[in-house]
Amino acid sequence: MTTESISESIFIRDFIHELHNRNAAVFAGAGLSKDAGYADWKGLLRDIINELGLNPDDDHDLITIAQYHCNQAGGNRSQLTQLILNYFGQTKNPTVNHKIMAQLPIQTYWTTNYDKLIETALVEAKKVPDVKYTLKQLSVTRPDRDVVVYKMHGDVDHPCETVILKDDYESYPLKMTPFISALRGDLIEKTFLFLGFSFKDPNIDYILSRVRTLYENHQRRHYFILRKVAKLVNETDESFRYRELKQQYFIRDLKRFNIQTVLVNEYEDITELLKKIAKLYKHSSIFISGAAEVYGTLSPIDARSFLYELSKQIALNKNQTNKNRIITGFGLGVGDSIINGVLDYLNDAGKTISDEDIVMRPFPQFSIGEINSADQWTKYRKSMIEHAGIAIFVYGNKLDSANNIVLSDGMRQEFELCKDAEILPIPVGATGYMAENLWKEVWNNFETYYPDASPRFKSNFEKLGDKSLPTSDLRSAILDLIRDIQQG
Repeated sequence: MTTESISESIFIRDFIHELHNRNAAVFAGAGLSKDAGYADWKGLLRDIINELGLNPDDDHDLITIAQYHCNQAGGNRSQLTQLILNYFGQTKNPTVNHKIMAQLPIQTYWTTNYDKLIETALVEAKKVPDVKYTLKQLSVTRPDRDVVVYKMHGDVDHPCETVILKDDYESYPLKMTPFISALRGDLIEKTFLFLGFSFKDPNIDYILSRVRTLYENHQRRHYFILRKVAKLVNETDESFRYRELKQQYFIRDLKRFNIQTVLVNEYEDITELLKKIAKLYKHSSIFISGAAEVYGTLSPIDARSFLYELSKQIALNKNQTNKNRIITGFGLGVGDSIINGVLDYLNDAGKTISDEDIVMRPFPQFSIGEINSADQWTKYRKSMIEHAGIAIFVYGNKLDSANNIVLSDGMRQEFELCKDAEILPIPVGATGYMAENLWKEVWNNFETYYPDASPRFKSNFEKLGDKSLPTSDLRSAILDLIRDIQQG
């Protein structure tokens, strides 16, 4: 049977591109919260289904089941309200999937879940979420917000106002029109990743249908990660083929809304897929570590010119669709050339300086409070480095108290921090000093650092230790290494 899904590689490539352009959004369904220990809809309503004398293992329309219960109770929904409190009032920790997404530059989240896992993960990632689940919240903005979280069916703190009954869904387009307008606008302007979602929600179907009607064959592309149908124990071949066929028709139907499906074999594969996206996205953030009182055989002018051209070419990221961001601690004799290279690129491109292109973190020059300078610098280095995926090391020397040139212990510490954070190192050994020591260390353990390296990659890395090469060749080798890493 021909599959209707798209490949993981296409999804990863395209979604990372949207992350770079700050166009990515997430729509989270109940399946995303289930791994944290919360109930899905069937688990939430299991006791109610039994009370109604129905089989909880049947494929019920759960919205209608909730309505049946309310009808039986004479319109009273207090038991449903208590159920929501009982199940979602318990504090749970965000899953790995929540944490990965919170680290990514996703500024818009939509969810039908009542729990607080998304906003908790964002706070843990040191982001400020602006959470909206009432109409009045739409008209105000939380100061200094980083992310907007739309909880279109309500929040556990206000269980009486959650959307759960058929009555609620039927009245939603009238009572909650601003939420529908906001989601429709985001579906038009942003690229969504649907996770833990069943697409059985009438409100979502209503909104998707209207976007499709307006834009016909010009809808924005979205993505949905779905577990592939697997054969059950003792299941007949006929039954399995039937379920497989239904899934293919479901995937094809989503294409009406330009929602492309990525199939995974197991739910755990979703986490691996998100990890791969996060890792490849981080590879566009390149930390350049360096400090120099002297430049070895190069004159200061030639050395600074090499650093200037290198940072400019990295920022330019020629022949690549995604952006590069340079991170620098403004090391003595190195940082100014790096910054000037990026600034000249921005000027040529007609762009203003922003954290999307360069992050400059000059080191504190004196102790604050009871924290000594060494501890403060270590903490500072760690907070700066954790945003990177690749680290380039150049030179690495300084004056000691007796005005002697010595190796930079700060660069060594940055290398160790990068190693702990699984940031890929590119020491330019040809620049000498600590960078040369680091190049030798990586080269002598090359398979440990780059186990899947191609012969071309290894050849380019070897060039970085050759002091006889002109700086133009070193620069080309570095740029090729970066490009190969970013292409995965």
